[in-house]
Amino acid sequence: MKINTVIIGAGISGLSTANFLSKKTLDFIIVESSNKVGGIIDTHKERGYTCENGPNTVLNNNSGIQELLDDLKISDDLIYPNNNAIKNRYVLKDGKPIKIPLSFSEFFISPLFSMYSKIRILLEVFVKKHKHNTDVKSFISRRFGNEFHERLIVPFLTGIYADETKTMSAKHTLKTIWELEQNYGSVIIGLLKMKKSSKSKIFTFKNGLSHLINSLKNKFHSKIIFNSKISKIQKVSSGYDLFFSDGQRISCKNLISTIPSFSLSELVFDLKFKKILSKINYVPIDVFHFGFDKKNLENKIDGFGLLTKPEDEKNFLGILYSSNIFNHVAKKNKFLLTVLVGGKRQQNLCKEDPKKIEKLILAEVNDILKINTKPEFIKHYRWKRGIPTYNMSMSDVIDEIRKFENENSNFYIHGNFHNGVSVSDCILNSKKLVEANF
Repeated sequence: MKINTVIIGAGISGLSTANFLSKKTLDFIIVESSNKVGGIIDTHKERGYTCENGPNTVLNNNSGIQELLDDLKISDDLIYPNNNAIKNRYVLKDGKPIKIPLSFSEFFISPLFSMYSKIRILLEVFVKKHKHNTDVKSFISRRFGNEFHERLIVPFLTGIYADETKTMSAKHTLKTIWELEQNYGSVIIGLLKMKKSSKSKIFTFKNGLSHLINSLKNKFHSKIIFNSKISKIQKVSSGYDLFFSDGQRISCKNLISTIPSFSLSELVFDLKFKKILSKINYVPIDVFHFGFDKKNLENKIDGFGLLTKPEDEKNFLGILYSSNIFNHVAKKNKFLLTVLVGGKRQQNLCKEDPKKIEKLILAEVNDILKINTKPEFIKHYRWKRGIPTYNMSMSDVIDEIRKFENENSNFYIHGNFHNGVSVSDCILNSKKLVEANF
């Protein structure tokens, strides 16, 4: 079988690439090793609860997302949260939830930081910019002080990357902040000089984020080949030959890989690049959903959620107050919490029996939120390789990817293990890839 372009993987990167590519040509197929699409986007509905086992929201912050939504004709299906209901976000201090300050006035009266730390943060404007990339811990501590790093940045980035800030690349995980420092010499001055724009909104759909995936699946169903596991990729004069475990072979001119780095490392023919890919680490994540009857909740749970840091010594990374964010994910008289466990900090915990973890975190969550009742609904999902880490070798990884693409014409490396982990990043990068190369 001969085809012009093969997209490997039917996750959000592969499917959104297909969408943008379809505007230029229909001579392509999508090869998926499993019997389902979506990758890390996975919505589960049960007993009136809508649970997201992967990303819970998407940020509508770039042209690629809006174009994709318009192409699929699902822009009118978007559900936005009540910003007033979710504006409060919390971290722990001395075991109690403390609201993260959202304005300068809140910052100055917040018990989250000492007066010394507040003054230290304002002195950021006098700190010289970095000449070279560094780890997040060093970057933030140097610019804003250690207390700001420990009490705010650690829990915040743990909620996104589930990694340790001492190994994370500032340039690649704090892109906007890094660029502000590099361009203005100060993050604070950069923020003040930034052009004001309409605030990007997070969204979902009535049936969860899988609605986006299913819309793409329906549009490209005839282009997707399911249950097709590639065993080898071979470079030939006309492009690339793909060999499958069932003996089939597909020849193509263009090849776009959107699969995880550990999967691609098993297929590529370049031994050096294979080693680079195999070294990219993915941290495990356990996702627990707990449903409660509101009449049994003695205290109102307000806001978006709560994040922890290592010194809190908790067995979870964070809690999303899911039915505060989107009312429709639980019935009117119910309340849904989503608790995330794992990451680099708790990776050994993700090897334990889920029932053991469930017992540990329920005791902690109940104590923090003052819940004196058992959940009526419990659901668990385990990602053995959940989130790719963006450590200090990320610049080298990106350089090697560019080198590989330069040496292997029309072979493109796409996916969330470089250039951004979010759904928003993946969609925008799909648009950029197609516009630049097709």
